[in-house]
Amino acid sequence: MNEVVPNLNENINKNVNKDNLFQSEELQKENWAKSKEIISKNIKQIVWKAWIEPLYYERYKDGVLYIKAKSSLIANRAETQYYETIFSEASNHFQNLKKIKINTGDNQNNVEKNINKVSLTHKPQAIFHKDLSFVDSVSMKINPSFTFDNFVVGESNRMAYAASKRICESKSLTYNPLYIHGNVGMGKTHLLNAIAIDLRQRSPNLQIVLMSAERFMYQFIKAIRLKDTISFKDQFRSVDILMIDDIQFIGGKGSTQEEFFYTFNDLINLGKQIIISSNKSPFELLDLDEKLKSRLGGGLVVDFIATDYNLRLDILKKKVDLHNINVPFEVLDFLASKIINNIRELEGALNRIWANHELTGKDISVSNSEELLSDVLKKNEKKISISYIQEIVTTYFNLNLSDMSTSRRSINIARPRQIAMYLCKSLTTFSYPEIGKNFGGKDHTTVMHAVKKIEALLVTDQKLRNQLFDLKKSILSS
Repeated sequence: MNEVVPNLNENINKNVNKDNLFQSEELQKENWAKSKEIISKNIKQIVWKAWIEPLYYERYKDGVLYIKAKSSLIANRAETQYYETIFSEASNHFQNLKKIKINTGDNQNNVEKNINKVSLTHKPQAIFHKDLSFVDSVSMKINPSFTFDNFVVGESNRMAYAASKRICESKSLTYNPLYIHGNVGMGKTHLLNAIAIDLRQRSPNLQIVLMSAERFMYQFIKAIRLKDTISFKDQFRSVDILMIDDIQFIGGKGSTQEEFFYTFNDLINLGKQIIISSNKSPFELLDLDEKLKSRLGGGLVVDFIATDYNLRLDILKKKVDLHNINVPFEVLDFLASKIINNIRELEGALNRIWANHELTGKDISVSNSEELLSDVLKKNEKKISISYIQEIVTTYFNLNLSDMSTSRRSINIARPRQIAMYLCKSLTTFSYPEIGKNFGGKDHTTVMHAVKKIEALLVTDQKLRNQLFDLKKSILSS
């Protein structure tokens, strides 16, 4: 009888532990559900439905929240674009949250085994940092496809690219800080990722932190809340390379700006490299403290200017080659001519066209693409004037601007005039009567005839196709 009692107690303890574990898991699942619910109220529903809702709780262990995604596409998008949003909200529900890992496999143990296997077979890459826990917890997930090799260089980004490469190839701190600015979707984050990848390959033991300004603010506020600002200061001052993406979001946050200023100064004085990206130059950020503006502008400030047609076309060609997909040149030409706002939209349009072909079997053509991308094209529609097209055409054919309004029918004047009318109709939203009015008050039927004439000639006339290609490039690249 005495032997049975301990066994009973042991079984009871086991059952209690199992119950506690079960309750704990259920609680963590509820915490994840709460996190998702709050996120759903703070972002667009189309984003929520596509990228956040399909994320499911897997487990929470040692400060790491493991989340399962339905597909690798969802996992990648959630990690690269919405990690900060997810982490910020989840940290309110998961105590001592350090990191979130988003997986696509059903068995996390298999994932960990694969990670261990990689670590054993690639020993030089196994240790990137002296303090992996800090760096790993604050850094953005590096996108392995954002390398220097995959970055298409043109006149609009050549200086930013060259400066980024120089930092990796030279130990000089001449460009410190390096401040890169430009509109959304131009490739700034790509360059920051490329720098991080290149530096880690060259010097695996470097402590490299790549983070958003929003993440820096969150870490600082968290340190204040936990009364642990000394640790915060020590950790950030221990890094070798600090890269901050979208510094404009730190504007208006007085205490955070001040802390960043002191961190910035200390790292510069210690000979550490700082790289910053923003949507504007430091001097154009109205909510930024003047002393911080001065500090940020004290190194090398380079900008991404508007992309030209050639760069946009090269980017599309590179992407087509990279993914080994077959897209007709005229469609690439159409995209490069029409989508001019930013590179991200350009690549997104190409992805949509290819996905539509794969999923529906529809041919990839200019007409199908125009219908599929109506929303994007409307957003990117450039306000081109009729007079500007006339100016480009007359310069190209060495004519006088008055020749566009004359009634002279000699072929060397009539044909360029028809080409100009055709371009006005294809590149603008002006009606036939409006176009005719700007060509010396010509009737709308004259414009219609000109457009049909050029369309018919394009079928067989290679010289005309080349001329139109050159003219469209000049008009859209300005």
